[in-house]
Amino acid sequence: MGAVVGEPRREETTDRRSAVFLQHLPFVATAALATVGLTVYEHEMVVDGAYLAGVVVLVLGVALTLLVPWQRLGPRAELTVPLVDLLAVALFVGSETAPVSLLAIFPVLWLAQRHGTLGVGLAIAGAFLVTWLPTAIAGSAVSRDQIARVALVPVVLTAVALSVGAIQRRSDARNLLMRRQGTVLRRAAAELGSERRLLEAVLGTAGAGILVIDAEGRLVLVNRLITEVTHGVLRPGLRIDDLPPDRSVAPEGVPLEDGPLHRAIRGEQFDSEVGWFALPVGRMALRASVVQLDDADPTTGGRLAVVTFENLTEQLTALELKEDFVVAASHELRTPLTSIVGHLELAVDAPDLPPAVARHLDVATRNADRLLTLVGDLLTAAAARGGDLALVRADLDLAAVVDEAVAAICPVAQAAGLRVVWTPPSGGAPVHGDAAALRQVADNVLANAVKYSDAGGVVEVSLHAGSGRPGDREVVLRVRDEGVGIAPEDVHQVFTRFYRARAVRHGSRHGTGLGLHICRQIVEAHGGTIDLESEPGRGTTVRVRLPMADAGSTGAQTAGVGS
Repeated sequence: MGAVVGEPRREETTDRRSAVFLQHLPFVATAALATVGLTVYEHEMVVDGAYLAGVVVLVLGVALTLLVPWQRLGPRAELTVPLVDLLAVALFVGSETAPVSLLAIFPVLWLAQRHGTLGVGLAIAGAFLVTWLPTAIAGSAVSRDQIARVALVPVVLTAVALSVGAIQRRSDARNLLMRRQGTVLRRAAAELGSERRLLEAVLGTAGAGILVIDAEGRLVLVNRLITEVTHGVLRPGLRIDDLPPDRSVAPEGVPLEDGPLHRAIRGEQFDSEVGWFALPVGRMALRASVVQLDDADPTTGGRLAVVTFENLTEQLTALELKEDFVVAASHELRTPLTSIVGHLELAVDAPDLPPAVARHLDVATRNADRLLTLVGDLLTAAAARGGDLALVRADLDLAAVVDEAVAAICPVAQAAGLRVVWTPPSGGAPVHGDAAALRQVADNVLANAVKYSDAGGVVEVSLHAGSGRPGDREVVLRVRDEGVGIAPEDVHQVFTRFYRARAVRHGSRHGTGLGLHICRQIVEAHGGTIDLESEPGRGTTVRVRLPMADAGSTGAQTAGVGS
């Protein structure tokens, strides 16, 4: 690793003595070989006093590298060794042994490489001193043979020092950048590890089961709840296709390939689909949601799907028990209520009835009728939910059904200060359906329009029958009021069982929240649709669309909701 540009590089090894010795070894070895060669071929040069002094200094340098405790000293202390080497070279040159002047390249490289700007400066100065100083001390004129040593060698050594210094500065700068980037990466890795641990802790304590699946059907992540519920069958790395059939997480009655996991692999995305699932711990009701994440796989860059399961077993079990109780209670209440209503009607028709008693009986009759209607609605809603809503279909004129409903609601509307405007179609509205069920739809829609309108308002009722041409084969019942209206956040929920808009939930207008739900069940059982538009303070418009009867359709039949 390099140091800051312009500063001495810090030795990172624990044994700096070995590092200094290895740095010094090339110079010592080369000087020793040169000395051996000169001893063999130029013996008189070796016995020169200056050369012998240089050998002594060389030995001193070796001793320094081996004896000095470098690890206790600062990096600048190393400067003494290359400076001693330059002194040895200067003594060698002073003996007029010109070729050994090139030995100065070793300490020059050491200084320029390991000691930054200061080292480069010392290297340049040393390059000139080892060549010029001996000549200056000798005081003799420079011969033709000495020109290369005196002039060319220091220039070459200076160029080498500058080049090595520049290369080392760039290397130090890169090393510094790499250290900083390494610090940033380590910090990012630490943060990522911390976030991962936090995410694992959150997923582990989450009240919902969470799975992450890649495009090939391999589980990338499985939280603790899923592992516990499946007894470890679902685990990271498992492929969905490898699931044993008897440990399937597919909903009961639904093939495995149509379950949430396989739908997630196929790229489907859905929210809050509720169903009963067969799991190793038993039958559970779960709400499943899938979110697709494109280009989210960190290894392949492919798609990932996040699947969440929320346990609704207790809630749905409680709801089923409640519904069973309501159905049982409603069945038990219907018979006595029917008897009560019949006897009240007989009592009201009795002659010579005192006016006060007649009024009381009238109130009792209306409320008994209301209670009987409520019981009927509860039974209808329960039958529709269980798929047992029986429809006796026949060819009929929907206009006649709506006309009866309008006639029945008009006295109630007049008592509330409302006016009902009914516009029947000129040619009738033929449909194939259950007259009693469709009358229930018309009654509920009209009753809501009257109930949630203020005195002085108008309820508009119209029925449009298609022309019979392709694309125009439906009958549309439209009921519009000028009442309180429904807030936008409530509009999409008004067809839910027992739901009542917040604006009327605590008001004087009572209801069960079953009317529109029953309407939707009956209309959809006839192959039609029902929708609602509303604006607070401006009123509500309900549209019921039913298919027109086919020409020649006759007879009657009994069918379930799905027919």
